[in-house]
Parts: sequence; structure tokens; C-alpha cells
Amino acid sequence: MKALDIFLILCAIALLGISYYFNTIGNYKLGALFNICAYACGIAFGSRVGGRIYKKNQENNK
Repeated sequence: MKALDIFLILCAIALLGISYYFNTIGNYKLGALFNICAYACGIAFGSRVGGRIYKKNQENNK
């Protein structure tokens, strides 16, 4: 794994924790905002991994 992948995973975990905290104290709008940011980190991580797998598959098919 690359350093950016690890960073994105840690950011997503931290943002989900912050979102949970805000949802428990009743500030649902801020909790939803942090939840969306966590999903964005997950999407970025997934696209990076998917791109790497796609590239490997293209090399193996030649």
C-alpha cells in the first residue's frame, strides 16, 4: 500500500468517528457533513485501488 492509501483509510476512520460523536450529541447536520467527507475518502481510496487492479489486468492480458 502506498502512503496516500493509508492516509485515506485513516482519514475515513477518523471522520466516521467524528461523525458518530456529532450524531450522539444531536448535531445531525454536522454529523452528516463529516459522514459525506468520510465517504469521499472511501471513494478516493477505492478508485485508486481499482485503477491499480485494472492496470495489472491490462498488463496480464498482453
